[in-house]
Amino acid sequence: MDSKIIENYETAAKVHELCRKRARDFIQPGVKLLDIAEEIEALTQKHGCGIAFPLNLSLNDVAAHYTPSEKDETRVSTGDVLKVDIGVHKNGYLVDAAITLDFAQTKETKNLITATQAALEAGFSTIQEGVEVGTIGRAIETSLRSFGVDPIANLSGHGIDEYTAHCSPSIPNVDTGETDVLENGQAYAMEPFASIHGNGRISDAGIVEIFEVNGLVPGIRNVNARKLLDFCAETYDGLPFAERWIARDLDMSAFARKTALRELVKYGALEAHGVLKEKKGAIVAQFETTMLINKGKVIRLV
Repeated sequence: MDSKIIENYETAAKVHELCRKRARDFIQPGVKLLDIAEEIEALTQKHGCGIAFPLNLSLNDVAAHYTPSEKDETRVSTGDVLKVDIGVHKNGYLVDAAITLDFAQTKETKNLITATQAALEAGFSTIQEGVEVGTIGRAIETSLRSFGVDPIANLSGHGIDEYTAHCSPSIPNVDTGETDVLENGQAYAMEPFASIHGNGRISDAGIVEIFEVNGLVPGIRNVNARKLLDFCAETYDGLPFAERWIARDLDMSAFARKTALRELVKYGALEAHGVLKEKKGAIVAQFETTMLINKGKVIRLV
């Protein structure tokens, strides 16, 4: 891996650290999710980095992919468990990492947080060039179950590439027996998800605020859809973006925007990243790190 590439990753990691610190300081009961998103995303850009994906702020039974809408009034409450998943990139080389903030502070939620952090370390202890991803999943699952919490079986970590937040291989949170291996010169994100009072699986909640350009598909007749697709392809570097960003950045009515988004998803020009939830009443925690494997050495960025 070229030294300049590593330098870009390390720069993104330093800004990510600032964002995590600000999140811990800024987020309190009563604060709106929209204000949190705008605060952290602006901080990323203030320090010369790009936003790798919209800030994910997932409460309680929501596991991932919740980012506030342009008029979202949702606030953090006492009793909430909030996942804060932050993506920062420098020249396309991105750091993806998450923390969970516990505003409930019950015996169960404290154990869940401790368990998920411990599972991250258990998984990381296996990381080396050539390790099979199933081995990593087994370490994560064993650690989580030792605390009496359930791994989320159908969420996983992933590879990272230039201007690509998710690529192969998947890094499971359970023992899948998969034999894909971690390779030299690559970046990876490992992210244990765990739950209590759930069933250890997530499903699509039918809410979408995050999209990603798949390609400039021919044959789209809607003028606004073509305009929106061209704009997003040119503006967001092929990385995931939030509908609220389009509302802010593109002169288009809300009706036209939503109609265009639906059409682009239908034609496959955009991928919709729907909100992912455990069953009602569950509580989910997440911790995530990004690492590089270079010349046989593991570089942990966060």
